[in-house]
Amino acid sequence: MLIRVGLDQWIAVAGTNLDSKSRGHLVGLNTAGLSGCVAIGLSWGDVISLAHVYSNCTSATWLANGTAPGYLQTLSAAFQATRALRPQVQPSGVIVYSEGTPRWLPRQLREWLTEAHGVDPEESMSATCRIWVENGRLGCSTKLAEDPADNNNYTTSANAAAPILAYQALSADAAAASPPQGD
Repeated sequence: MLIRVGLDQWIAVAGTNLDSKSRGHLVGLNTAGLSGCVAIGLSWGDVISLAHVYSNCTSATWLANGTAPGYLQTLSAAFQATRALRPQVQPSGVIVYSEGTPRWLPRQLREWLTEAHGVDPEESMSATCRIWVENGRLGCSTKLAEDPADNNNYTTSANAAAPILAYQALSADAAAASPPQGD
């Protein structure tokens, strides 16, 4: 079972769902369209979280600017809400960004994860990202689905097929992913 994370969304779910028809009842999170954007995937034991950080996250929007919280505040709130689900677990993580993404954004996100939260994420380059947890370990792929025939077999935050345990809109631009074609 796959849930697509939309632009400027942070979603956390349990990594298994007994109602799922997927192998091992695994639940995966994926995101697409990382052109200039960055995906942050984390595993908290049996809980996974994925964020699609919009390319509008810049040095000018990193901190609060008077009327709206900055990305630092919203990402930190999402991280803490997810950490509260498994407070004894030190998460492992990945950062995925596309070719052409300004280096500032993945570098800033890596620094935030490492310095503020003690996470040393692996990095890869792709326009898509999929994460899951199996046997307590984070899995990551740059393919949207294990089988390419399932690329459009997903739900979104608007109609998730598994309970969303933590959700955070990272900015006013946050939006659910588009439903698969035909839905």
